Amino acid sequence: MKVLLYLFVILYCISGQTSDAVANNQNGLILKYQELRKSAVDGDINSQYEIFNFVNSNNDPKLNEHLTEAFKFMIKAGDAGHTEAQFTIGSMYQAGNLLEKNSDVALGWLLGAAKNDHRKAQLLVGNNYSIRAIDATEAKVKNENNELAIYWYEKSIIDSSIMALKQYGIFLFMIDTFSAKADKLLSQVAESGDSEAMYWLGKMYAHRWNDNKGDVEFELAHSWLEKAKLNGYKSQEFIDGLNERKKNYLERIAKENKEEQ
Repeated sequence: MKVLLYLFVILYCISGQTSDAVANNQNGLILKYQELRKSAVDGDINSQYEIFNFVNSNNDPKLNEHLTEAFKFMIKAGDAGHTEAQFTIGSMYQAGNLLEKNSDVALGWLLGAAKNDHRKAQLLVGNNYSIRAIDATEAKVKNENNELAIYWYEKSIIDSSIMALKQYGIFLFMIDTFSAKADKLLSQVAESGDSEAMYWLGKMYAHRWNDNKGDVEFELAHSWLEKAKLNGYKSQEFIDGLNERKKNYLERIAKENKEEQ
């Protein structure tokens, strides 16, 4: 009986200590929020930006009550020209993260950051224009958006970001199967070990094989798709489809040759 009593007392104490620790942590977070809020109200744009990240990153129920207010502060920072605030707001609208997805609003914010040489913003601006180009039904609009996408992608790869190089390469492949630059960019990223780039490089060579039926293109397509699979990328379905297309092609050629004899 004494043992059970001791265990109860110990567990009660531990529970009490845990509750106190949680309460102290919450109080500390609220105090920090109040400090940032005071600076934000006083017009400090860094605090106006940081307050949203502070609330959003801590994922605390009490702090989350202030998420809307914190976001409004970040809007003020963005309006005042804070580059990271502009990028964060734009990326949220572009992805539909905590906000309703809106590519037009996203573009406005991202351009503000991109014009201040924010590389990630430049990449997202390139993505934004590339989607507009894909969705465009008029040739003039499609070409204009393609040119704008290329302009911003070129800026985004200045620091050789793997993500930027890869997405730019994919975009160039989508508008021109035989793009030499797409080949160069995707090869560079694939050779660094990126499985997604391996997949897209294989896909690019597969599309080239569809056009000219060259053995070199088929072998390159197969090789990169297999490498992508070995590195964890789900490419087996595409490999099976490629093999089936080649099989059908060879059977058709054999039939045509037989008929000519």
